[in-house]
Amino acid sequence: MKKQKQFVLVGIMLVMLATISLSGCTNAVDKSKFIGTWTTSGGSGSMTFTGDDKVTVTGQLGDFSLSGTYTWAVAGEKITFTSESGGSVGVTYDYRFPTGDQLIFTNSMGGSITLTKA
Repeated sequence: MKKQKQFVLVGIMLVMLATISLSGCTNAVDKSKFIGTWTTSGGSGSMTFTGDDKVTVTGQLGDFSLSGTYTWAVAGEKITFTSESGGSVGVTYDYRFPTGDQLIFTNSMGGSITLTKA
């Protein structure tokens, strides 16, 4: 009987550890989707995300006026870009991946930009 209780306790602990591990992976999985170069439909702007939490923005991205190199972080369905110099507080957008090679950013005023993976 004692061994059976120990087995059940070990099983519960393993399930708890698996749940904690999987819940902590959400941002890591989302972050991996960003890595690479994304361009606007007209090719006038691009964003290149790297695994070290940096993004280089070039050209015009619709109504979004980011230009230069920034750090980026995801939390839930939001992405925040922060100046590398630390001078700005940061800009946060909603994001979604309707397909594997399409990324859409939306600002709080309803403006959006669609990017395609290069």
